[in-house]
Amino acid sequence: MIPDGTSPGGRSHGRNRLSSAAGDDDEGLRWSEFQSRLRSYVAGRVDPAWTDDVTGDILLRLLRNRERLEQARNPLAWAYRVAANTITDHYRRRAVESRALLQAQAEAASPAPAATAKEQQAERRRIEACLMPFILDLSPKQAEALLLTSFQGLSQAEAAHRLGLTVSGMKSRVQRARAELKRRLLACCEFEMDRRGRVMGMVPR
Repeated sequence: MIPDGTSPGGRSHGRNRLSSAAGDDDEGLRWSEFQSRLRSYVAGRVDPAWTDDVTGDILLRLLRNRERLEQARNPLAWAYRVAANTITDHYRRRAVESRALLQAQAEAASPAPAATAKEQQAERRRIEACLMPFILDLSPKQAEALLLTSFQGLSQAEAAHRLGLTVSGMKSRVQRARAELKRRLLACCEFEMDRRGRVMGMVPR
């Protein structure tokens, strides 16, 4: 901030006020440009109906972590890292909501589910809860690819269109993400499989 000063006739004081106002205008323009770029970034990665909500969540996180943002070596890169994490959290919440809705619909369609079916659902939820930290620990791009295709139920072609990738590029990203997830899981857990190769349970090594 340019300090105020005085000189005979008040000219210096006037110049300083004009300089300060110009600086404020420049800062406002930069902030407005950043918000516009951030919204475009979010719009390419979430459903249009959620763009404003997710953008608002990102800005709120940046505001709450203003000191860390100002101290970051590359503030812009740090801000986009926060944005990517916020988008990942958004898909995680949406996945939980979708599973809850599907479960409610299934229970409504089957008024008398068998006890074994309930146990299988509970086990599947436990496995998904165990998988989520591993997925979120992947790179933002890999986590985003798995969340879109495995939790949001998008086809790889739909996910490619949303992220601005070619279908082959999306397939490669999903394959790499699955391979990395498998490597991390096998390093920490033992899996129980049925005869069809489906996961029935897992325990830490």
